[in-house]
Amino acid sequence: MEIKRFFANQDSFDGKYIIIDGEEYLHMSKVLRHKVGYKIIVNLDDGKDYYCSICEMNKDFAKAEVGKIVDNECKSSASVTLFQALPKGDRFDLIVQKCVELGVENITPFLSKYTNENKFNSQRANRIALEACKQCGRARCAYVGGLTDFDGMLALLKGYDTIILPYEHSKVGKLSDVIGLSAGKNIAVVIGSEGGFAEEEVERIVDVGGQVISLGKRILRCETAAVVTAALIMYELGDLQG
Repeated sequence: MEIKRFFANQDSFDGKYIIIDGEEYLHMSKVLRHKVGYKIIVNLDDGKDYYCSICEMNKDFAKAEVGKIVDNECKSSASVTLFQALPKGDRFDLIVQKCVELGVENITPFLSKYTNENKFNSQRANRIALEACKQCGRARCAYVGGLTDFDGMLALLKGYDTIILPYEHSKVGKLSDVIGLSAGKNIAVVIGSEGGFAEEEVERIVDVGGQVISLGKRILRCETAAVVTAALIMYELGDLQG
């Protein structure tokens, strides 16, 4: 039987036992039907895998005894944050799921001139991110931030070493030519919505350090652009090369 992965708070570990409660416990007990004696992996958001056995299940929590602790191998060599202009419908769900699987650590949705959507469910997005972390075996949980406007997004960009801007109207600029990519420890990627970016928005992103790149001759959907860019960055960083 496949060993399932659960996340818990660091203060739930006393050195021997870990307490799993809240939504993670409900998923364990009500959905997966785990019982005393089941083997599980618990992550405390510290980059390690805690291999445990469930030794107690109560009404509101489970108690798991830690058998061994090992370093998780899914660590990326850099922290990558995706700033995604909010797309329509459920496209953002797909973006969160696939980009988290590829190693993106944080995702921040924002509004831009050509954004046609303003409804955003933070709880749903973070639940999708959590499930994606479990699926791909990550020990640190990815985080989806709250919806911000374009000015708020620009202010956040100023804290990054490298800012990458795929732009559908750019015919030049390869990801491998981005200055500081290989040495960057805090990388931001900015992706537009279905309507792309206005020229003045591109100029404002460039003004705070954004480097414009092309993703090829074809104009990609926003969800495709996000996933492709994340994959290319991870490849350049060596995370997709084994």
